[in-house]
Amino acid sequence: MPVGDAGSAVTSLPITPAFVLPYKRYACQTLLHLVGIYVENDQQSYRQTASPGKRVIGYQPPEPSAIEERALHHSTIWCMLTWLGSLGTALAQGRQQIQEHHPGSTCHRFVGAVAPPKYRSPTREELLRRSRQLLHLIAEWEALFPQKFFPRFATRAGFL
Repeated sequence: MPVGDAGSAVTSLPITPAFVLPYKRYACQTLLHLVGIYVENDQQSYRQTASPGKRVIGYQPPEPSAIEERALHHSTIWCMLTWLGSLGTALAQGRQQIQEHHPGSTCHRFVGAVAPPKYRSPTREELLRRSRQLLHLIAEWEALFPQKFFPRFATRAGFL
């Protein structure tokens, strides 16, 4: 089969680095760190999180003729929290595996309460609460297991 043929493209597997989440522009650890700052600090806003100390978080495009800098938009923090909050099954499966490996764990007891000014609806409160619970679970997971929660466990379990 010639190189570049459609048949060879179908059988090729994409090689994605472990720090990249599907459909996300920024590295997993960066986004998880930033959303963690947001949910842990009662006074933190999306804009303050995306631009700490009024510094821009971004990256340089590969070609000089493109836009000079692509900055992290504050809505990215909101989108990441919404996505994390939607991973209820990942949270339940992660808790179950931690409990099986380390029965003394209290990860299932962490409520993940969020400051009332951070939400306007019960749905948003639940998403933020679940996001905070998942962030705490990830920290415990990575202390117990050699494989990372994102993307290894989440990909293999079918959450991504």
